[in-house]
Amino acid sequence: MKCRYYLHKHCSSCDLLSYDYLSSIKNKEQKLSHYFREHIANIKPSVICKNGTEGTRNKAKLAVALIHNTINFGFYNKAMQFTELEKCPLHAPAINNLLPTLKQLLSTHRVIPYDVFSKKGELKYVILTYSDSTNELLLRFIVKSTESLARLKALTQTLISLNPVVKVVTANIQPIHQAVLEGDDEIVLTEIDYITHHVDGYSLFQGPRSFFQTHSKMALQLYKQFQSELSTLNIHSLLDLYCGVGAFSFFASNNCTSVTGVEISDAAIFYANKAREINNSNNIHFLAMDAAAYLQNQASHSFDAILVNPPRRGLNHAIITDLMRLSPTYLFYSSCNVETLQKDLLQLETQYQIKSLQMFDMFPFTSHFETLAVLVKTIVET
Repeated sequence: MKCRYYLHKHCSSCDLLSYDYLSSIKNKEQKLSHYFREHIANIKPSVICKNGTEGTRNKAKLAVALIHNTINFGFYNKAMQFTELEKCPLHAPAINNLLPTLKQLLSTHRVIPYDVFSKKGELKYVILTYSDSTNELLLRFIVKSTESLARLKALTQTLISLNPVVKVVTANIQPIHQAVLEGDDEIVLTEIDYITHHVDGYSLFQGPRSFFQTHSKMALQLYKQFQSELSTLNIHSLLDLYCGVGAFSFFASNNCTSVTGVEISDAAIFYANKAREINNSNNIHFLAMDAAAYLQNQASHSFDAILVNPPRRGLNHAIITDLMRLSPTYLFYSSCNVETLQKDLLQLETQYQIKSLQMFDMFPFTSHFETLAVLVKTIVET
């Protein structure tokens, strides 16, 4: 993949871009093998991008700055120097193609970028998410206050008329001058507040704050592999912790009698339940609840299997303790951080053995990747 930002040393986020693609995969495989050197025999072949990497990232988080009286989208480095990043080759074309129009409309409607040094201005970031299955785009403006809200509403009407791909626009109010991306208040500026992803026959709904994997095609491969693993096991009941909008739950529903999805975000569970109705998945039950609090109230052997898909920080000791207390026959762990995955599995290995590990190239040309680990219980209780 050719990237002028990397070539000119303007951006180093894709830290493996000096490699050809297959060499970058080998680098990641070596990293996975390093962390699980005692389980190399259990590592399955990696799932990689077979149709190229350009345009595969469905989400962009871009800082906004006024440079020489011109609005620019990009990022601030650690030295607080701004770099334009409006043609990242990893971003979906629909995202990059929208930016010139968006810049023009922001200028026309006098939405002033926030200046991190003077602390003046309004617009801090734009966050864009694209569904390639429905050609729908969600746009979030991160602003300092509601001062520009009326102008953003007028801008939204014009933007949608010029670019029908834009389905959802919101304004997130983040008044604090610190490294916090978004605030608590989200104001929807369009009639609908979600975009739709069609994933292997399932409809999934993503709202402004919902988590969704950034590589749609690789996410499908992850979900299908999880589904394939389930099909070979005798699992009737499954708990999906950190379920988000429910992707793993839906892919489990054809192989399990009952699936319970737990997620702390009320909004994510709202969209998960909406998808449950559309997909006629009557054997799934979604709950908006903290994962740790939910586990504490469950009896041992409540589920045949538990899937966890935590944030990068992984699981805490209390959750791991409760997972072992619940004692499911199988544990599935989907992780985007191999370091915390190793740390957590080391604790779980007192009662479980690693059946398989598989790398998914969810973040091409970066050092990051998704790993699906399958564990089986080894201690038989008397």
